[in-house]
Amino acid sequence: MYLKAIDRHDSLLNEYGTLDLVRSHTIVPVPRPIDLVSDTTGSYLLTSRLPGKPLGLCIDIMIDEQMSILVKDLVCCLKQLRSIPKTVSPEFEITDTLGNACHDARVNAANEYDPERGDFIGPFATKKDFNDVLRAYHLPEVVHREGHRIVLRHGDLNMRNILIENGRFSGIVDWEMSGWYPEYWDYTKAHFITKYKWRWLKAVDEVFAELGDYSTELEIERKLWWYCF
Repeated sequence: MYLKAIDRHDSLLNEYGTLDLVRSHTIVPVPRPIDLVSDTTGSYLLTSRLPGKPLGLCIDIMIDEQMSILVKDLVCCLKQLRSIPKTVSPEFEITDTLGNACHDARVNAANEYDPERGDFIGPFATKKDFNDVLRAYHLPEVVHREGHRIVLRHGDLNMRNILIENGRFSGIVDWEMSGWYPEYWDYTKAHFITKYKWRWLKAVDEVFAELGDYSTELEIERKLWWYCF
């Protein structure tokens, strides 16, 4: 078993709900949520433990064939996630998995911290509302289009959260930032989180090439990152 402890109860509540949702609609390997409790010192999520170790610990020794298989496995997982219907908070387009405010490091990084709302922003009634939060004041022409599908996404795909067992994909962990977001979000977030590990970013590009062309969205995000950060 695995015990995750943080001070954001709503994040763990969202992760618990996401694990339940993913397990009930897909065969994506994710931990089984067991219990969620809180006290005055923090919140604690107890889950099953998946086999394997983080991709970041073994990516440099994996052969090209193993990386190609990993790409195919991740494409399969993301297609399954995108097939899950959104049934929560129909009045809002962009929410966490449970239909509440969003917790996302990229969104938070673009906005001044507000102690009243904490680490959570939204939910957003429309894609325009979400895009407005991402915009940079001095780059008014740099804005995402509004025609994207809203799908369930992990929100923090990186080499720490993808597990490998004996050279093969064995699961995805750490779902606290998951939610209903524009379809490009996992792609641009993967580039936002990791900027210099070329082998991983090459795999990311290959995965999302099977799901859509998000090169324009990445270009827009990079302009916003370079200006804001």
